[in-house]
Amino acid sequence: MKINKESETEMEIIFENDKATISMLLKEELDKDPNVIIAAWKENHPLIKDIYLYIKTDGKKKPREVLIDAIKRALDRLNSFEKEYNKIINEIK
Repeated sequence: MKINKESETEMEIIFENDKATISMLLKEELDKDPNVIIAAWKENHPLIKDIYLYIKTDGKKKPREVLIDAIKRALDRLNSFEKEYNKIINEIK
């Protein structure tokens, strides 16, 4: 992960040689934040595996802050998924 651009209200991050999965999850969480005006990700070309994540806030919170909050919420979601998944797998056994 590399920060390509950062200001008080905007941030662009490049996930080098990555898939869009993490960016999609983070965008979903960023969209839930009332301080986020826009969150978007893009892939310039499928053969070049760089994913760009763009965040723009209303200025009440910095992009770095909303990103950290989004990562924490995404981790909570993944932990909940893992618990439920394991519970169901154990029922199947």
